[in-house]
Amino acid sequence: MPMFRFIDLFAGIGGFHHALTAPDFGGQCVLAVESDPKCQQIYAATWPQMAATGAIAGDIRAMTQAPTGADRPLRDVAKLVPDHDVLCAGFPCQPFSKSGAQQGVADSTRGTLFFDILRIIEAKRPRFLILENVRNLAGPRHAHTWASIVASLHAQGYRVSDQPVVISPHKLSPAEGGAPQSRERVFILGTRVDEPGAVLNQQPLVAAEPSPDWDPNRWNIEDYLLDEADVPHPERYRLRPTEVAWLDAWQDFIRGLPDDMLPGFPIWVDAFTSTPLNHAGTPAWKKAILQKNSAFYNRHRAFIDAWLARHQVPDFPASRRKLEWQARSTQPTRARRNLWELTIHLRPSGVRVKPATYLPALVAITQTSIIGSRRRRITPVEAGRLQGLPDEVFGAGVVDDATAYKQAGNAVNTGVVAHVARALFASAGLGWGQDAVSVGGGLAPAA
Repeated sequence: MPMFRFIDLFAGIGGFHHALTAPDFGGQCVLAVESDPKCQQIYAATWPQMAATGAIAGDIRAMTQAPTGADRPLRDVAKLVPDHDVLCAGFPCQPFSKSGAQQGVADSTRGTLFFDILRIIEAKRPRFLILENVRNLAGPRHAHTWASIVASLHAQGYRVSDQPVVISPHKLSPAEGGAPQSRERVFILGTRVDEPGAVLNQQPLVAAEPSPDWDPNRWNIEDYLLDEADVPHPERYRLRPTEVAWLDAWQDFIRGLPDDMLPGFPIWVDAFTSTPLNHAGTPAWKKAILQKNSAFYNRHRAFIDAWLARHQVPDFPASRRKLEWQARSTQPTRARRNLWELTIHLRPSGVRVKPATYLPALVAITQTSIIGSRRRRITPVEAGRLQGLPDEVFGAGVVDDATAYKQAGNAVNTGVVAHVARALFASAGLGWGQDAVSVGGGLAPAA
């Protein structure tokens, strides 16, 4: 017998599934819903028995809405969705992400999918809820949306905190399932309360600093990389000659600059002018950067002019004429500075260089992190490791690299799921996730 049953809505490639079926949890997934066909391919390849039994569905609205578009009666929803103890949902983040239009629940194609989750909650009454989204969902621009979500869950009789639980894998120690990736996400943790008149608002179940004794700067990204001999098709991940030329030029810059301390502000080649390039209407933040770059150029004009000519830097793409140096703590002096010992990100905003500790959040676009010591980008398998996924997920070659990077960028981190799930279950007096062998409790009664 499994310890509990769960459903995996907006399942992606199965981050919730990997976490809750681990031996210390012992859960059983009875339904996965994912509309992306390529994510379905990964899910089916990972759990073929679910594909064989039809337990992987493609459209949540086929369960909550009739073909006419009208809401299905709750009794029909209850028949279409199997009994479960835990409802998990990484519902679409585009309506709330900073990179999107931020329309919230006003987004008619994605934002209202929360209310399809709510229909299933109302029909099935699972004991626990674990919902995940981008941090911006609980930001000031979406205060009304956040309050509406919490109020909707309270109305269904679920104890939920009105304060967001925000957590990132890099803030969890390795022993707690952390990983070297800065990826803050909001979790909404709910427990069904059956007593009439019970207080439904609760304190957050997970601390803002979940591992106060853990220093994220202790991560070493090298520990999560494949041995070079094990990298399949290594030519796919090596830097192109033009990329090496751009980075070699910046290495020459940081090593040759006569100052021990590099600036903390973004270095913009196009702002290397004797007087700041301020124009009417220039925002204050940009004025400050332009003024600082102009003053910096005037202090080091002879070196900079020679460097610009030596590497033909004005011919670089605009985004490669900018440098964000974020490694002053690990390489504080000129003699120590070596870009090729750090992690590098070729972003639309410029070349960002950081210590080789933890990486920024994986994103579902082509800003794949570069490991300077390897002179290559991370592979899909390594991206999967940063999300706590087994190597087989992307190592089996079910999808192409571009798709794999996108899927890793959209995935939920399994270590963080496990961490919040333990806190949720423990708040109800259950040991699920603590010691599945010795802790009793069994399945919660089906609604």
